[in-house]
Amino acid sequence: MNILNYKLDTTNELLTSHIGLITPAHTIQVLDLSKTIDQHFPALGSNCTLKASTSINTLVLSQHEGGECLDDVVHIAKDKALRLVTNQQVPTPQAIGTWLRRLGKDNQGIKALRKANKTLLKATLNNCKNITLDIDTSEVIANKADAQWTYKGNKSYMPMVGHIAQTGQIVATDFRAGNVSPNTDNLGFIKTCQDALPKDTNIKKLRIDAAGYQASIIDYCFENDIEFSIRAKMCQSLKDILVDKDNQWQPLVDKKGKAIDGQATFRMRHFMGDKGKVFDLIVQRSVVTGQVELDLGLDLDLDLDLT
Repeated sequence: MNILNYKLDTTNELLTSHIGLITPAHTIQVLDLSKTIDQHFPALGSNCTLKASTSINTLVLSQHEGGECLDDVVHIAKDKALRLVTNQQVPTPQAIGTWLRRLGKDNQGIKALRKANKTLLKATLNNCKNITLDIDTSEVIANKADAQWTYKGNKSYMPMVGHIAQTGQIVATDFRAGNVSPNTDNLGFIKTCQDALPKDTNIKKLRIDAAGYQASIIDYCFENDIEFSIRAKMCQSLKDILVDKDNQWQPLVDKKGKAIDGQATFRMRHFMGDKGKVFDLIVQRSVVTGQVELDLGLDLDLDLDLT
């Protein structure tokens, strides 16, 4: 019988069950996030005794812990060991809720968030002057009375989110109701993302799903020298073109250059509108199980290589 060589003892040292929060707490300190927040956000409380950073930092830690509502911030407040690391007060859920409602007036919270985020982007992007922008909707399931049904079958909100591919950081967001079409004003959102970037940093590449398959977006990319990859929408006119191209399909290959069984691709020149710019349209087709013919109604990938 092997007896492990250790002894049990008692200690008066503080312990934490939220050891994973040490990393974001340390990141907050390294980036001097509190200073950035307090420069742009109004103070918390009727007499401004608590700075805005106490509220936002608490919410950041709560979300990393997996918190789903304001009441979950009490987990941070009760963790004395973690509070030694953060070295700040933890507001009550009621105080944070009151402050958030005040921020909603005249969109002052959104304006402050954009300014603070631009400061952080400048610090973290360093010398990266050209970024790849990924935009997509993100479903937020909610139980609020004003939440609307989404195409996913949930009562939710569907904000549009812009990410930097190189770093994973969020550039900008556009809060939307759940029943708003995903293709609503995406060009305007792309321009918002460009404005949210630090000075001399530009969108060089753009990736969007089928909600971005719009002539206005493609024209904007050409005008601003932006490479793009957009998932296209299958329509009858494209089907009519592809029917006559059976002899031009090429096998789809994997990363090792090996052909994938039952899949093929076809590349052609295409344009949208009467005066639209010409771009490359890449079509992918797959064998549908149980059918002899190939399906032409699957996904299309729209891609432009300006190099």
